[in-house]
Amino acid sequence: MGLILKIEEVHEHLAAFNLLTPELQETLVYAQVMPSTGQFLLSGAYATLINGAYYVMGLEKERVVLVPLNKLTGKIDKKIEPIFIPHGELVDVQCKKGRMMNSVTFTGDEQELTVKISKVAMGMRWHKDNIPAFMDGAMALEAKVATKTIE
Repeated sequence: MGLILKIEEVHEHLAAFNLLTPELQETLVYAQVMPSTGQFLLSGAYATLINGAYYVMGLEKERVVLVPLNKLTGKIDKKIEPIFIPHGELVDVQCKKGRMMNSVTFTGDEQELTVKISKVAMGMRWHKDNIPAFMDGAMALEAKVATKTIE
């Protein structure tokens, strides 16, 4: 997917919802929700088109924020409001660092969301700059959920 999403567009959208905080700004990354292995085996490459989703996501003190992106344009889908995952609803968080891509799995009582965060995103320097803060925040959240010390 060839997209160039400017950080200014993301900031403007978040500001419209009164969500733009310094904490969120420094953890914003481009993330993909990939189809499961079973979906991929059944549908092949079409599984990514059908089930894949793209977000700009970031971490706040009490929740995860996901801003949906349009699959075709790669721009913010302004018809859909940001999605929130309160930390208190998480029963597990798993972070994995890879050579080319990191992944974070958020598990609630009834749902699981695995996001992939590529270490390279063409034309989005802000993404690369924010990955360390995002992964540090995600690993801190993983520890809080594991020890049940969420505020």
